[in-house]
Amino acid sequence: MERQSQRSPFSVSFGSSETPRPSDDALLYRIHTAEAKLGVSRSTIYRLVNEGQLVLIKIGKRSSGITAASLHALIERNKTAAC
Repeated sequence: MERQSQRSPFSVSFGSSETPRPSDDALLYRIHTAEAKLGVSRSTIYRLVNEGQLVLIKIGKRSSGITAASLHALIERNKTAAC
């Protein structure tokens, strides 16, 4: 007896070329990840947000993230200033 392949109606096959990659605009770093990437403290992250150098997005009532674009822009500005 030949076994037929049964597929769930909910399964979707994604090939490597079909999988969409989010842009930097869609990526958020949690606060602890942003701290680690920049090598600064939590209070410095919030100071940079208050100064407008980083963009903070509220995810929920008690969680937030820093946009990847603002974090990368801060790194690039500081890299240029150091040279």
